[in-house]
Amino acid sequence: MAGYVFLIRVGDLYRIGKADNLDKKIRKLKPDELITSIMTKEPETLEARLLRKYTSQRIPETGYLKLTKRQISECKKQIELKGNLPHTLDAEVSITLLASFLLFGINFLILNYFNIGFLRNISYSFGVASIPMIILSISGSFGGYFSEDLSLFSLLTNRIKGFFIAIAMISIAFLLFRLN
Repeated sequence: MAGYVFLIRVGDLYRIGKADNLDKKIRKLKPDELITSIMTKEPETLEARLLRKYTSQRIPETGYLKLTKRQISECKKQIELKGNLPHTLDAEVSITLLASFLLFGINFLILNYFNIGFLRNISYSFGVASIPMIILSISGSFGGYFSEDLSLFSLLTNRIKGFFIAIAMISIAFLLFRLN
């Protein structure tokens, strides 16, 4: 469900949070400053990733953080979609799919260099390229994006997507290998 992710300042402390109604949440928290906010379709994912990133700056027993100027700038950049954290599950699957295609290309070029049969090259390449999707489907994480950042339902959906992509790639590899 869509919502907001925000960064506020209260004195010399900061808070990263999410809200369905940003104005209502700001009135309730009464911060000194709303530094930045963004409307996103998966606020839980972005909020969890940001909180995990700054976990060592968290003041125990509170939801507040003691951030440096650099960390504030970095957090603001992430929230405003100018950083490198994916904001959605689709972005995470896209990262894994890109890794699969890169593995396919590199593996294909290496096997082609050793002059093994063309279809065999492709089938081995697809098999190797399915590894990131298999890792995603089994472990729920890939490339530093952890399952704890995602709700259980979304994680299951993400794993199923990765699993079906891996099955499709391995099936293509098997068919190509049999043609050779």
